[in-house]
Amino acid sequence: MELILLQKINKLGTIGDVVTVKSGFARNYLLPSGKALRATKENIAIFEKDKEKLIAKNNEEKSNAEKIKEELSKLNTSIVRSASDTGILYGSVTTRDIAKTVNEEERLVDRKDIVLDKPIKELGVYDVKVNIHPEVEIFVKLKVVRNLNETTEKEELEVDLKESETNELNIDENLFEDGAIP
Repeated sequence: MELILLQKINKLGTIGDVVTVKSGFARNYLLPSGKALRATKENIAIFEKDKEKLIAKNNEEKSNAEKIKEELSKLNTSIVRSASDTGILYGSVTTRDIAKTVNEEERLVDRKDIVLDKPIKELGVYDVKVNIHPEVEIFVKLKVVRNLNETTEKEELEVDLKESETNELNIDENLFEDGAIP
């Protein structure tokens, strides 16, 4: 089925592109959500007439998404979950849980905007991708811990590595013999 895109769709096209998609994708997602029109002569004429408005609306939404991106970049989120002694969660962290945590103060993202490459089933620090707008995305750092006072093992290892690096750099060179290389 041929459609005219009314907004940018990742991996499909940008505003005004005439694309061919499977009819189910068109009928069930693109057409009902208002992201595309059927590519008929009448609809092409309507699109050409309203093209400037659509582009202006897209630019406005993109600028709003940039503002949200700035707010999300300052965000440091933690989710508390019960886990076994080995660090495996009883259950998993879902996009709904992440959206609820991110939106505690104000509504910034929808759970449909959050993209998980694989399920979160262990304690640790994760980079979670958030698609705020088709042209704006950000990675939010998410900590999954047993309680808020507890640090994760990865953080402890990073602290230990930083301490060992600083200890190695503070070697007193007067202790070496003449001609010895540290």
